Amino acid sequence: DGDPPCAGLSGELCGTAEVLYNTAASDYRIIKNLHITHVVNATANWPDAFPNRLRYLRLRLSDDAQQELVEALPLASRFISSALRAEPAGRVLVHCSAGRSRSSAVTLAFLMEHRRWSLLHALRWLKERRACSAPNMNFLRQLLTYEELLFGSKITSLNDILVTSCFMIVDRT
Repeated sequence: DGDPPCAGLSGELCGTAEVLYNTAASDYRIIKNLHITHVVNATANWPDAFPNRLRYLRLRLSDDAQQELVEALPLASRFISSALRAEPAGRVLVHCSAGRSRSSAVTLAFLMEHRRWSLLHALRWLKERRACSAPNMNFLRQLLTYEELLFGSKITSLNDILVTSCFMIVDRT
């Protein structure tokens, strides 16, 4: 996620969840205008910008080939789901450095778990709403594992993802 942020500030997802990059996640005017109440901070070192005003889940993920992701996904999904079910309903921001890899991976896991979508379906849906989404190859492989854990069998293969060309694969290894 060291690349410049993708064009556009955010893409509204799931009705009340957003994916942004660090600069936007640190601008309280943007946060307030989007009515954000909860934040999933998927960066390794970026501090929580407004800890006294928003609820945060800190995942401390690195965007590399060694980062373990699967263990963090259920926690992130529960946090997002709980925020969206709150009364009044919360709005969740999922962010990383550029809004491409880590935040997309967390959002995809949420879509698979709570919408019961295959990884391929979730990828297509996310890509339509946030064209710059591109989890690294390590995260894609772990999302395939997570899909199998959720559904009890393999539904999507890495080849399915590569053949459909629905996703720009970024390998940061």
